Amino acid sequence: MTREPPPQPPGIAVPEDFWRHLPFDVRGEAFRADPYPFYELLRAEGPVTSLSDGVLVVTGYHAATAILGDPRFGLGAGALESQSFLLVDPPEHRRRRARVGGPFSARAVERLRPAIRHRTGELVRAAATRGEAEAVSELALPLALELICALVGVPMDDRPRWYGPLVGLTGGFDPPALRGEEDTARLAAARLDFAHYLGELVEERRRVPRDDLVSALVAPGPDGTALTGPEIVTALGQLVVAGFEPTVHLMANGLHALLSHPAQFDRLQADPSCAPDVVEEVLRYDPTVQIMTRIALRDTDAGGRHAPAGTVVGILPGAANRDPEVFPDPHRLDVTRTPQHLALGRGEHFCLGAGLVRAQAQALLTDLARCRPVLTGEPVRYRDTVMLRGVERLPVVLTERPEADG
Repeated sequence: MTREPPPQPPGIAVPEDFWRHLPFDVRGEAFRADPYPFYELLRAEGPVTSLSDGVLVVTGYHAATAILGDPRFGLGAGALESQSFLLVDPPEHRRRRARVGGPFSARAVERLRPAIRHRTGELVRAAATRGEAEAVSELALPLALELICALVGVPMDDRPRWYGPLVGLTGGFDPPALRGEEDTARLAAARLDFAHYLGELVEERRRVPRDDLVSALVAPGPDGTALTGPEIVTALGQLVVAGFEPTVHLMANGLHALLSHPAQFDRLQADPSCAPDVVEEVLRYDPTVQIMTRIALRDTDAGGRHAPAGTVVGILPGAANRDPEVFPDPHRLDVTRTPQHLALGRGEHFCLGAGLVRAQAQALLTDLARCRPVLTGEPVRYRDTVMLRGVERLPVVLTERPEADG
């Protein structure tokens, strides 16, 4: 059969040369370990800083919130020429997003919570029985992977066919300018292989529909319009990739933050009902997505600075989430906050799976708190990626064993 065009990761929305404008090395070990002091260097120049070639970078919370919600800023869909619903501007974005949004609605997520809690309990109890776990690969990864595949309709029985290509897409959120030739070739091959698998899955669902998102996308929408083959494959690829890698990082970063602040983790252990607030605070404190880029679609204003049409605006959620004008003592983890952070975006492109990732993180962190995990002392390293910040490995010792759910 003819192979469908490969799904493109969200990183192509970022201009390839954006990062070279910043006054620090985003690939350096110091930045990877702790980017927040570097963001403060930018904040010292104001909430919106003008870099070389007119590029603007936003560290202020209010300016970032305004830009993300302003239709005068978009992703420049015409220039991107993408089949992805994530990378086009309204109104086309709304049409495509509506077709895939059902499984991610608030009502759908609430129905999934018992299953999420059950699977989380299984993973954590198995780890507690061993007395230790590598929290990224043994807890966060299987939870995120199994759930997104179940929601989308990618069979776990087919894992030998698609898991290798999916893992090969790791790092694909970074723009090409930040990759070497070897990584670029690896990503291209992985995208093609993953798209090939998804194309076959789509054709199979055309022949034998099931009660899953793949079959729903194959059928015409409520307005009678049908997505093209490339649009379906790209949407499926985007949903799996975006629901997998960033979600794993979100849970791992949150766990690392709490393990590094035991008194805060104790609050969750003592009162599991505070899990929603805990998750919001760890999202604020160390978000997965480190850059959200917009383009001025017309001559406008960005946080008090003139932004001619075509101006690239880079919003740094990690910096905005630590704006001292909004968050008192912003570099301190405090799970008693109820922050309105930007870790999951804002406006038209607010994270489609926000409710889902929150539900997973709440379940995992709550169950782990019952086991009183501690770090092993092994140095914790973050992945060698820029767009997404994520702990690479997180070995923990579990000092208590939770009872099985009744």
